[in-house]
Amino acid sequence: MIVLLMFPFQPGMGPIHAESGKVTISVSNLNVRTGPGLSFPVLTKVHRGEEYRIVDTQKDWYKVDTNSGEGWVADWLVSVESAVSGDSTIHEGQVNTDGLRVRKGPSTSDPVVTVLQNGDSVTVTDEDGDWLLVESGSTSGWVHREYISGAETTPSKKEEDKQGIITDNALNVRTSPSLQGSVLGVLNKGDVVEVTGSVSGWYEIRFGESPAWVSESYVEFSSSEDESVEEEDTSSQEHLVGIITVHGLNVRDETSLNGRIVGTVSKGEKYKLLKEKNNWYQIKLSNGEKGWIAGWYVQKTVTAAAHESSDPSENITILYNGTNIRSEANTGASVIKRASSGESFPVKNKDGDWYEVELADGSAGFVAGWVVSVRSAAGENTTPVRKKSGGLQDKVIVIDPGHGGRDGGTTGTSGTLEKLLTMKTGELLAEKLKSAGAKVILTRKTDEYLSLPSRVSLSHYYQADAFISIHFDSILDSSIAGHTTYYYRDRQKELAEEIHGSLADRLPTADRGVRIGDYHVIRENNQPAILLELGFLSNPTEEANVNTQYFQDLAATAIYHGLGDYFSD
Repeated sequence: MIVLLMFPFQPGMGPIHAESGKVTISVSNLNVRTGPGLSFPVLTKVHRGEEYRIVDTQKDWYKVDTNSGEGWVADWLVSVESAVSGDSTIHEGQVNTDGLRVRKGPSTSDPVVTVLQNGDSVTVTDEDGDWLLVESGSTSGWVHREYISGAETTPSKKEEDKQGIITDNALNVRTSPSLQGSVLGVLNKGDVVEVTGSVSGWYEIRFGESPAWVSESYVEFSSSEDESVEEEDTSSQEHLVGIITVHGLNVRDETSLNGRIVGTVSKGEKYKLLKEKNNWYQIKLSNGEKGWIAGWYVQKTVTAAAHESSDPSENITILYNGTNIRSEANTGASVIKRASSGESFPVKNKDGDWYEVELADGSAGFVAGWVVSVRSAAGENTTPVRKKSGGLQDKVIVIDPGHGGRDGGTTGTSGTLEKLLTMKTGELLAEKLKSAGAKVILTRKTDEYLSLPSRVSLSHYYQADAFISIHFDSILDSSIAGHTTYYYRDRQKELAEEIHGSLADRLPTADRGVRIGDYHVIRENNQPAILLELGFLSNPTEEANVNTQYFQDLAATAIYHGLGDYFSD
């Protein structure tokens, strides 16, 4: 568990926290910067597998101690091994599978130190996200949580019953009291929350109908005399609010893509989430009719009149993880920051389709209007539609979700069907591209069989500006993991490199590079065409990872940005 301690606030920076633990570098070469952002100068370079002690943290950045001095690294490019806090306890567990590889570090890329068998007893001494540090005899190492039964490593919780006020915008709400916990949604400055428990550095809150966790550094408490007032004012905040993240999202009469369409909602609109079922949310439309929307197109937050009315200026809210904030108002300008879904920034000026925004350190940056939601001074959403010039606008993109029907593709160790996963990724990507003005053709829209020549024919018929075939990999060695991009002809190489570069920047999985692949859908394709293998379903950890909504959105967003870069060059 990560222990967070408050340090004095420094002007121009967010709160900084003391950390115990270390980071392991996850990419081949990583810039260590003098400050917590991509705009700061490079102090030194570090390399894959190297470990460094954590000194401080600031949101998505770790300050580490290197041979060249202390510097900052981005948290999405490292893995974290955290020290066990004093209120954690050691637990016994039992291996529930044969041939369990125990590794030197908390990832499948780390070397194997021993192999355990079904029924072996272990002692759990630490955790890092979904990985547990276990001891068996004189040997210790890391294993994935799902293969250990009877191990509870959550620190003891202190019960609380009070109301808190969030002090920062775009605060991630997580499933567990750890930076490795999955993000459930966001809270913003002024939101009032019910605090139900605490552990060192974290508060348990009620998020809709479910418990969740936020960092204690961004929660303040009212005085006792004000608590009754706050409780009265927030009695209507029992429901979560969903922010729509795509244009033209269909509202259906049941929790299925086959449901009858009863209406549509638009990007940036907010709706009270009435019910949740199988990652679908029920909302009420302006005409009074209720319907269901797909949860993977919804950013969850809470109602908070306080923060909506406290700042009269126009603000933009980032819709996609990994959104580039650039030095100038064009896609060729240098990236000075990558923003996360739900982050908000005050608008300083407009420049065509771009917004000039004020960053936390007071500097300015530019973000494209087609990847944000805009709230005006009057509280209205004024999200623009991108003009018909440059970039993805009017480009014909053929998305090919691999396999389908009687061709199921590979099957994961836990039963994941490749054909269904590629369909989900393809649909997410299609929605993002449509929101940017692209003309999108899916080779298949349901679980149906389609021959390889038919897929290529669609690319030729529509004269595709880009053809993207989506797949997930499999191999006999279950330790192999990562994403790979394939092309066949030289004219396809540029597209492959642009999209793979975006995937490598954003995905938490291993980078297996750009390669030549003799696959029918790219070999016989006369249009710019590539084939993506986004992860290995034969690797149990990666299978669990790629099935998450977080990974699916991240992968679709990365492909989206890669295409944007390709067409902007």
